[in-house]
Amino acid sequence: MEYLEIGDLHNYLLKQKQPLPELEARSIMSQILEGLDLMHDNGFAHRDLKPQNILLRSCPPDDWWVKIADFGISKRIEDGLEQSTTMKGTKGYIAPELYKLTQSGTPYAADVWAAGEVMFQILTNQPTFKDLGLLVNYVQSTNSFPSNLLLANQVSQLGVEFVVRLMDPIPACRMSAKNALQHRWICRSLPNNRNSGTISYKEAYTTSSHDSMTEILTSWNTVKSTWASKTSIAGERQGFGKSSLQTSSNATVKFQSMQHKRATVVKMVLPRVLRGHSSLVTCVTFSPDGKLVISGSYDQKVILWNTTTGIIEKTHRGHSGSVTCVTFSPDGKLVAFGCQNRTIKLWNTTTGIIEKTLDGHSSWATSLVFSPDGKLLASVSNDQKVNLWDTTTGYIRKALDNPLSSFYSLAFSPDGKFLASVCCNYVILWNTTTHTKYKILENHSSSVGSVVFSSDGKLVAFAKISKIELWDTTTGTMLGSRKFDAFKIHSVAFSPDGRLLASGSNGNIVTLWDATTGVTHKTFEGHSSSIISVVSSPDGKLVASGSTDRTVRLWNASF
Repeated sequence: MEYLEIGDLHNYLLKQKQPLPELEARSIMSQILEGLDLMHDNGFAHRDLKPQNILLRSCPPDDWWVKIADFGISKRIEDGLEQSTTMKGTKGYIAPELYKLTQSGTPYAADVWAAGEVMFQILTNQPTFKDLGLLVNYVQSTNSFPSNLLLANQVSQLGVEFVVRLMDPIPACRMSAKNALQHRWICRSLPNNRNSGTISYKEAYTTSSHDSMTEILTSWNTVKSTWASKTSIAGERQGFGKSSLQTSSNATVKFQSMQHKRATVVKMVLPRVLRGHSSLVTCVTFSPDGKLVISGSYDQKVILWNTTTGIIEKTHRGHSGSVTCVTFSPDGKLVAFGCQNRTIKLWNTTTGIIEKTLDGHSSWATSLVFSPDGKLLASVSNDQKVNLWDTTTGYIRKALDNPLSSFYSLAFSPDGKFLASVCCNYVILWNTTTHTKYKILENHSSSVGSVVFSSDGKLVAFAKISKIELWDTTTGTMLGSRKFDAFKIHSVAFSPDGRLLASGSNGNIVTLWDATTGVTHKTFEGHSSSIISVVSSPDGKLVASGSTDRTVRLWNASF
């Protein structure tokens, strides 16, 4: 098993002079709950969750990275509704239903209770109930929950509510791990009123060659591949791809057999998961400085996330239809997003105000892109038009019509001289000065869904059904293609240096591959449903993906 020299959360908390601040508690709890959610989804209950069984991979001044360990009394639940009647666990972390104080619940609910107790101790350095009598009082009168201890340690009202929801005395009323991950306390930004807890060991933890061997042994890998192990370990060292479970080789085999159905997956690297949408994510994109990522969804929300912390910075609601597409202006001051009500909004992310509403399509916009100088916004719709909007006045400067087919996707060349538009089974390159067709790339046997230029403008990539094609923009000839058997490619993105392409598919996989050779560079799996949108960060270190599973995920790309 992997050697974690820092030790466990229990000993770390003992060495702290004060409880941890709420921001750090949120980071720890989100990882614990992700681990429990994974176990519960695969039919396992831990049954002995406590700080001693939460091991530390890293802690302040580095990012928190915790792993759930000690599966000695874990149990596979054959029936998801199976009641928990056996007294298992450690005193102080045992749910009231196991003491027969309330109606029986599932073993999963008992795990969530224990997670609530862990959180209470993180925030107060005290147990929730110091003896069984106090627990009995709480079951008989929920008003006796010691919320005052949390408030005395400057925990927000939302944080108090979160703990109480985890420790509801009635198992059926308790949040599941999955629901807890979608709670506002996990998703929102929290005030940090105190300094981070001091580090509890003398020297900063560094990844040694020994870790490389143990990570290879404990990775969830369905194909033994030296290359896959090395690249994924490099990703973990960047702070992403963190596994929430500390497993032995035997446990790895059990979990991977349920988690992966395809032997073609090279390596699963768990990303930073951004939760906040209640419906499928239609679009994601990075801000020009890479510090923010924005997403739109069928839930009629646009969410602005901090890529470093994963915290929601701003949310815009109140649309009369689903958000279909979103993009940042080159200076990062504006966000344009299209709505199903056929309008396009220009949102000032600093003031939070909608500056302009653009109304000129007879159907909803499917793609938006700013020109490199920010003076134009191009939009496409199923109404067979490409509209070029003046971002200062909000008026249409030019409408580019294609009466033969509807448009689906757009991309400006880096110099702004050309605009690529996807329509059915061909791509049009428009001259943005003359507003005329420069070239038509039409050697396609199936419809095209996504288009993107390389950073030098010399190449353009198309996603079409289960294939990605590369074309030379000067000659208008196809240079090569890459086929993905059985998967439909929804989105494609170049790395900033043009060396790699990222693609997202209905196979729930993000693939990075070499744009020159077509060789797979990395494969990321973690989404539970189709990936609709992928985009690379400006520095090439991250890839963001949006999915119908309602999440946005940030992957360490290592371009």
